[in-house]
Amino acid sequence: MDNITLPLVSLNGTDVLCPQPLLWTESAIENRRARLIVCIAAIFTHSIFWLQLAFCSSVRQSSMQWLYAYLVTDIFLLFRYFFIYIIYTTTADCNPNRSWVLFMYYFEALLDNYMNILEVYILLALNVCRYIQIAYNRNVYRIHTKSLILSHLLIYILPAISLFVQFYTGWSQIKIIPRDSCQVVYTNIYIQVFNVITAFALPIFLNILVIYMSVRHVRLTSTLQRAAHHVSAREKYNRSLVIQFLLFYIIWVSLWSPNVIVFQISISDDIITRNVRLLNFIEIVLDPIIIAALDVRFWQEWRRTFLYVKTNQFRSRTNAGRVQPTTTNAQKAVSNKNPRLQTTKF
Repeated sequence: MDNITLPLVSLNGTDVLCPQPLLWTESAIENRRARLIVCIAAIFTHSIFWLQLAFCSSVRQSSMQWLYAYLVTDIFLLFRYFFIYIIYTTTADCNPNRSWVLFMYYFEALLDNYMNILEVYILLALNVCRYIQIAYNRNVYRIHTKSLILSHLLIYILPAISLFVQFYTGWSQIKIIPRDSCQVVYTNIYIQVFNVITAFALPIFLNILVIYMSVRHVRLTSTLQRAAHHVSAREKYNRSLVIQFLLFYIIWVSLWSPNVIVFQISISDDIITRNVRLLNFIEIVLDPIIIAALDVRFWQEWRRTFLYVKTNQFRSRTNAGRVQPTTTNAQKAVSNKNPRLQTTKF
Protein backbone atom coordinates (compact mmCIF):
# COMPACT_ATOMS: atom_id res chain seq x y z
CA MET A 1 0.00 0.00 0.00
CA ASP A 2 2.37 2.66 -1.28
CA ASN A 3 -0.12 5.31 -2.40
CA ILE A 4 2.30 8.21 -2.65
CA THR A 5 2.77 10.48 -5.64
CA LEU A 6 6.19 12.11 -5.59
CA PRO A 7 6.96 14.70 -8.28
CA LEU A 8 10.43 14.31 -9.73
CA VAL A 9 11.99 17.62 -8.78
CA SER A 10 15.73 18.25 -8.65
CA LEU A 11 17.23 21.67 -8.24
CA ASN A 12 20.81 20.70 -9.03
CA GLY A 13 23.17 17.80 -9.08
CA THR A 14 23.62 17.94 -5.30
CA ASP A 15 19.91 17.26 -4.72
CA VAL A 16 20.18 14.07 -6.77
CA LEU A 17 23.11 12.84 -4.69
CA CYS A 18 21.62 14.03 -1.36
CA PRO A 19 17.85 14.53 -1.68
CA GLN A 20 17.19 14.96 2.09
CA PRO A 21 13.44 14.08 1.84
CA LEU A 22 12.78 14.86 5.51
CA LEU A 23 14.35 18.30 5.61
CA TRP A 24 12.27 21.40 4.88
CA THR A 25 13.68 24.17 2.75
CA GLU A 26 14.24 27.63 4.24
CA SER A 27 11.13 28.97 2.49
CA ALA A 28 9.03 26.10 3.87
CA ILE A 29 10.23 26.85 7.40
CA GLU A 30 9.55 30.57 6.94
CA ASN A 31 6.02 29.86 5.69
CA ARG A 32 5.31 27.97 8.92
CA ARG A 33 6.74 30.61 11.24
CA ALA A 34 3.34 32.14 12.05
CA ARG A 35 1.86 28.71 12.77
CA LEU A 36 4.74 27.94 15.10
CA ILE A 37 4.09 31.11 17.12
CA VAL A 38 0.37 30.32 17.32
CA CYS A 39 1.09 26.74 18.47
CA ILE A 40 3.40 28.02 21.21
CA ALA A 41 0.58 30.30 22.39
CA ALA A 42 -1.76 27.29 22.31
CA ILE A 43 0.52 25.42 24.71
CA PHE A 44 0.03 28.16 27.31
CA THR A 45 -3.76 28.37 26.94
CA HIS A 46 -4.20 24.60 27.09
CA SER A 47 -1.76 24.23 29.99
CA ILE A 48 -3.71 26.76 32.06
CA PHE A 49 -6.96 24.97 31.24
CA TRP A 50 -5.72 21.47 32.10
CA LEU A 51 -4.06 22.71 35.31
CA GLN A 52 -7.39 24.13 36.37
CA LEU A 53 -8.98 20.77 35.63
CA ALA A 54 -6.34 19.00 37.72
CA PHE A 55 -6.75 21.20 40.81
CA CYS A 56 -10.49 22.04 40.71
CA SER A 57 -12.74 19.08 41.42
CA SER A 58 -15.94 20.95 40.52
CA VAL A 59 -15.06 20.90 36.80
CA ARG A 60 -14.24 17.19 36.74
CA GLN A 61 -17.73 16.01 35.86
CA SER A 62 -19.03 13.34 33.51
CA SER A 63 -21.27 15.91 31.80
CA MET A 64 -18.13 17.57 30.42
CA GLN A 65 -16.64 14.43 28.85
CA TRP A 66 -17.35 15.55 25.27
CA LEU A 67 -15.69 18.92 25.86
CA TYR A 68 -12.61 17.22 27.25
CA ALA A 69 -12.57 14.70 24.38
CA TYR A 70 -12.73 17.62 21.96
CA LEU A 71 -9.83 19.41 23.69
CA VAL A 72 -7.78 16.19 23.61
CA THR A 73 -7.99 16.29 19.80
CA ASP A 74 -6.46 19.78 20.01
CA ILE A 75 -3.60 18.31 22.06
CA PHE A 76 -2.98 15.67 19.38
CA LEU A 77 -2.97 18.33 16.65
CA LEU A 78 -0.42 20.36 18.60
CA PHE A 79 1.69 17.24 19.15
CA ARG A 80 1.49 16.49 15.42
CA TYR A 81 2.67 19.96 14.49
CA PHE A 82 5.63 20.09 16.89
CA PHE A 83 6.64 16.52 16.06
CA ILE A 84 6.79 17.06 12.30
CA TYR A 85 8.36 20.50 12.79
CA ILE A 86 11.22 19.03 14.82
CA ILE A 87 11.71 16.11 12.41
CA TYR A 88 11.55 18.22 9.23
CA THR A 89 13.94 20.87 10.56
CA THR A 90 16.58 18.54 12.04
CA THR A 91 16.72 15.46 9.78
CA ALA A 92 19.54 16.14 7.35
CA ASP A 93 20.08 12.52 6.29
CA CYS A 94 20.49 12.17 2.56
CA ASN A 95 18.73 8.80 2.38
CA PRO A 96 16.83 7.99 5.58
CA ASN A 97 15.09 4.68 6.07
CA ARG A 98 12.22 4.30 3.59
CA SER A 99 9.78 3.02 6.23
CA TRP A 100 10.49 6.04 8.41
CA VAL A 101 9.95 8.40 5.45
CA LEU A 102 6.62 6.74 4.60
CA PHE A 103 5.53 6.90 8.23
CA MET A 104 6.25 10.63 8.37
CA TYR A 105 4.35 11.30 5.15
CA TYR A 106 1.28 9.35 6.31
CA PHE A 107 1.50 10.82 9.81
CA GLU A 108 1.59 14.39 8.50
CA ALA A 109 -1.18 13.96 5.95
CA LEU A 110 -3.62 11.68 7.77
CA LEU A 111 -3.57 12.73 11.42
CA ASP A 112 -4.76 16.26 10.66
CA ASN A 113 -7.67 14.93 8.59
CA TYR A 114 -8.57 12.28 11.18
CA MET A 115 -8.58 14.70 14.13
CA ASN A 116 -10.68 17.28 12.28
CA ILE A 117 -13.27 14.60 11.53
CA LEU A 118 -13.30 13.59 15.19
CA GLU A 119 -13.85 17.18 16.30
CA VAL A 120 -16.99 17.76 14.27
CA TYR A 121 -18.60 14.49 15.41
CA ILE A 122 -17.61 15.02 19.05
CA LEU A 123 -19.36 18.39 18.95
CA LEU A 124 -22.38 16.71 17.35
CA ALA A 125 -22.50 14.19 20.22
CA LEU A 126 -22.22 17.01 22.76
CA ASN A 127 -25.03 18.87 21.01
CA VAL A 128 -27.32 15.82 21.00
CA CYS A 129 -26.70 15.19 24.72
CA ARG A 130 -27.53 18.79 25.55
CA TYR A 131 -30.71 18.63 23.48
CA ILE A 132 -31.87 15.52 25.38
CA GLN A 133 -31.08 17.30 28.64
CA ILE A 134 -33.01 20.41 27.56
CA ALA A 135 -36.03 18.79 25.91
CA TYR A 136 -36.55 15.71 28.10
CA ASN A 137 -34.84 16.78 31.36
CA ARG A 138 -32.71 13.63 31.45
CA ASN A 139 -29.18 13.25 32.68
CA VAL A 140 -27.90 11.18 29.76
CA TYR A 141 -24.49 10.84 31.39
CA ARG A 142 -26.02 8.70 34.15
CA ILE A 143 -28.94 7.04 32.40
CA HIS A 144 -27.32 6.15 29.06
CA THR A 145 -23.75 5.26 30.07
CA LYS A 146 -23.48 2.30 27.69
CA SER A 147 -24.76 4.37 24.78
CA LEU A 148 -22.16 7.02 25.53
CA ILE A 149 -19.34 4.46 25.56
CA LEU A 150 -20.60 3.07 22.24
CA SER A 151 -20.78 6.57 20.79
CA HIS A 152 -17.18 7.25 21.80
CA LEU A 153 -16.00 4.03 20.18
CA LEU A 154 -17.91 4.63 16.93
CA ILE A 155 -16.65 8.21 16.64
CA TYR A 156 -13.03 7.12 17.06
CA ILE A 157 -13.11 3.88 15.04
CA LEU A 158 -15.31 4.57 11.98
CA PRO A 159 -13.24 7.50 10.57
CA ALA A 160 -10.07 5.41 10.98
CA ILE A 161 -11.65 2.50 9.10
CA SER A 162 -12.85 4.85 6.35
CA LEU A 163 -9.36 6.32 5.86
CA PHE A 164 -7.77 2.86 5.86
CA VAL A 165 -10.18 1.52 3.23
CA GLN A 166 -9.68 4.57 1.00
CA PHE A 167 -5.90 4.14 0.97
CA TYR A 168 -6.02 0.36 0.74
CA THR A 169 -8.23 0.48 -2.35
CA GLY A 170 -6.24 3.30 -3.94
CA TRP A 171 -9.10 5.81 -3.81
CA SER A 172 -6.89 8.18 -1.81
CA GLN A 173 -3.23 9.01 -2.26
CA ILE A 174 -0.64 11.27 -0.67
CA LYS A 175 0.79 13.96 -2.90
CA ILE A 176 4.28 15.03 -1.91
CA ILE A 177 5.86 18.39 -2.63
CA PRO A 178 9.52 17.53 -1.93
CA ARG A 179 10.93 19.16 1.20
CA ASP A 180 7.79 21.27 1.64
CA SER A 181 4.48 19.54 2.32
CA CYS A 182 2.23 16.58 1.65
CA GLN A 183 -1.53 16.24 1.44
CA VAL A 184 -4.24 13.71 0.66
CA VAL A 185 -5.67 13.70 -2.86
CA TYR A 186 -8.49 11.57 -4.29
CA THR A 187 -8.33 9.49 -7.46
CA ASN A 188 -12.02 9.96 -8.44
CA ILE A 189 -14.81 12.45 -7.90
CA TYR A 190 -17.05 9.94 -6.10
CA ILE A 191 -14.75 9.40 -3.14
CA GLN A 192 -14.16 13.14 -2.98
CA VAL A 193 -17.90 13.81 -2.77
CA PHE A 194 -18.23 11.06 -0.15
CA ASN A 195 -15.55 12.68 2.02
CA VAL A 196 -17.01 16.18 1.66
CA ILE A 197 -20.41 14.84 2.78
CA THR A 198 -19.23 12.64 5.68
CA ALA A 199 -16.45 14.90 6.99
CA PHE A 200 -18.14 18.27 6.54
CA ALA A 201 -21.64 18.66 5.10
CA LEU A 202 -23.50 15.93 7.03
CA PRO A 203 -22.18 16.63 10.57
CA ILE A 204 -22.52 20.39 10.08
CA PHE A 205 -26.11 19.98 8.89
CA LEU A 206 -26.96 17.69 11.81
CA ASN A 207 -25.40 20.12 14.28
CA ILE A 208 -27.39 23.03 12.87
CA LEU A 209 -30.56 20.90 12.99
CA VAL A 210 -30.05 19.95 16.65
CA ILE A 211 -29.23 23.55 17.57
CA TYR A 212 -32.43 24.69 15.85
CA MET A 213 -34.45 22.09 17.74
CA SER A 214 -32.91 23.23 21.05
CA VAL A 215 -33.59 26.90 20.32
CA ARG A 216 -37.15 26.12 19.26
CA HIS A 217 -37.84 24.13 22.44
CA VAL A 218 -36.42 26.84 24.71
CA ARG A 219 -38.37 29.51 22.86
CA LEU A 220 -41.69 27.62 23.12
CA THR A 221 -41.29 26.83 26.82
CA SER A 222 -40.22 30.41 27.58
CA THR A 223 -43.30 31.77 25.80
CA LEU A 224 -45.59 29.47 27.77
CA GLN A 225 -43.98 30.34 31.09
CA ARG A 226 -44.07 34.08 30.40
CA ALA A 227 -47.78 33.71 29.71
CA ALA A 228 -48.09 32.10 33.13
CA HIS A 229 -45.93 34.90 34.63
CA HIS A 230 -43.32 32.41 35.80
CA VAL A 231 -39.89 31.47 34.44
CA SER A 232 -38.23 28.57 36.23
CA ALA A 233 -34.54 28.31 37.03
CA ARG A 234 -34.32 25.24 34.80
CA GLU A 235 -35.53 27.16 31.77
CA LYS A 236 -33.01 29.92 32.46
CA TYR A 237 -30.27 27.31 32.64
CA ASN A 238 -31.42 25.67 29.39
CA ARG A 239 -31.44 29.04 27.67
CA SER A 240 -27.88 29.69 28.82
CA LEU A 241 -26.79 26.26 27.52
CA VAL A 242 -28.20 27.01 24.07
CA ILE A 243 -26.63 30.47 23.93
CA GLN A 244 -23.24 29.14 25.08
CA PHE A 245 -23.11 26.38 22.50
CA LEU A 246 -24.41 28.66 19.72
CA LEU A 247 -21.66 31.23 20.36
CA PHE A 248 -18.98 28.56 20.55
CA TYR A 249 -20.21 26.84 17.39
CA ILE A 250 -20.28 30.07 15.34
CA ILE A 251 -16.67 30.86 16.29
CA TRP A 252 -15.59 27.27 15.77
CA VAL A 253 -17.16 26.87 12.32
CA SER A 254 -15.75 30.16 11.08
CA LEU A 255 -12.19 29.07 12.00
CA TRP A 256 -12.41 25.30 11.42
CA SER A 257 -14.43 24.93 8.22
CA PRO A 258 -12.07 26.73 5.75
CA ASN A 259 -9.26 24.27 6.49
CA VAL A 260 -11.55 21.24 6.11
CA ILE A 261 -13.05 22.51 2.86
CA VAL A 262 -9.62 23.19 1.35
CA PHE A 263 -8.39 19.81 2.57
CA GLN A 264 -11.33 17.84 1.15
CA ILE A 265 -11.35 19.67 -2.19
CA SER A 266 -7.55 19.27 -2.39
CA ILE A 267 -6.78 22.87 -3.25
CA SER A 268 -3.06 23.14 -3.93
CA ASP A 269 -2.69 26.93 -3.80
CA ASP A 270 0.07 27.57 -1.27
CA ILE A 271 -1.22 30.94 0.01
CA ILE A 272 -4.78 29.67 0.56
CA THR A 273 -3.55 26.50 2.25
CA ARG A 274 -1.21 28.44 4.51
CA ASN A 275 -3.90 30.89 5.63
CA VAL A 276 -6.65 28.35 6.32
CA ARG A 277 -4.28 26.18 8.36
CA LEU A 278 -3.27 29.22 10.35
CA LEU A 279 -6.97 29.83 11.09
CA ASN A 280 -7.27 26.24 12.24
CA PHE A 281 -4.42 26.68 14.73
CA ILE A 282 -5.88 29.98 15.95
CA GLU A 283 -9.04 28.03 16.71
CA ILE A 284 -6.94 25.59 18.75
CA VAL A 285 -5.55 28.52 20.77
CA LEU A 286 -9.02 29.91 21.45
CA ASP A 287 -10.80 26.62 22.25
CA PRO A 288 -9.95 26.39 25.98
CA ILE A 289 -10.52 30.13 26.45
CA ILE A 290 -13.96 30.05 24.83
CA ILE A 291 -15.04 26.85 26.62
CA ALA A 292 -13.91 28.17 30.00
CA ALA A 293 -15.46 31.60 29.43
CA LEU A 294 -18.85 30.23 28.38
CA ASP A 295 -19.18 27.58 31.11
CA VAL A 296 -20.51 28.84 34.44
CA ARG A 297 -18.56 26.18 36.37
CA PHE A 298 -15.26 27.69 35.27
CA TRP A 299 -16.52 31.17 36.11
CA GLN A 300 -17.32 29.96 39.62
CA GLU A 301 -13.84 28.46 40.03
CA TRP A 302 -12.22 31.66 38.74
CA ARG A 303 -14.29 33.71 41.20
CA ARG A 304 -13.44 31.37 44.10
CA THR A 305 -9.73 31.51 43.22
CA PHE A 306 -9.81 35.30 42.88
CA LEU A 307 -11.51 35.73 46.26
CA TYR A 308 -9.05 33.34 47.89
CA VAL A 309 -6.04 35.23 46.53
CA LYS A 310 -7.59 38.58 47.42
CA THR A 311 -8.32 37.48 51.01
CA ASN A 312 -4.81 36.14 51.52
CA GLN A 313 -3.24 39.32 50.19
CA PHE A 314 -5.41 41.42 52.51
CA ARG A 315 -4.42 39.32 55.52
CA SER A 316 -0.72 39.51 54.69
CA ARG A 317 -0.86 43.28 54.29
CA THR A 318 -2.77 43.64 57.57
CA ASN A 319 -0.27 41.52 59.46
CA ALA A 320 2.66 43.38 57.91
CA GLY A 321 1.11 46.76 58.87
CA ARG A 322 0.73 45.91 62.55
CA VAL A 323 3.42 47.34 64.94
CA GLN A 324 4.69 44.57 67.15
CA PRO A 325 6.18 45.59 70.58
CA THR A 326 9.82 44.67 70.94
CA THR A 327 11.06 42.53 73.80
CA THR A 328 13.44 45.19 75.16
CA ASN A 329 10.70 47.81 75.28
CA ALA A 330 8.44 45.43 77.11
CA GLN A 331 11.10 44.60 79.64
CA LYS A 332 11.86 48.31 80.22
CA ALA A 333 8.20 49.02 80.77
CA VAL A 334 7.97 46.25 83.35
CA SER A 335 11.13 47.36 85.14
CA ASN A 336 9.98 50.99 85.35
CA LYS A 337 6.60 50.16 86.74
CA ASN A 338 7.58 47.32 89.08
CA PRO A 339 11.13 47.70 90.56
CA ARG A 340 12.66 44.38 91.47
CA LEU A 341 12.82 43.67 95.23
CA GLN A 342 16.26 43.05 96.76
CA THR A 343 16.69 39.70 98.47
CA THR A 344 18.52 39.19 101.82
CA LYS A 345 21.61 37.07 101.75
CA PHE A 346 22.31 34.81 104.66
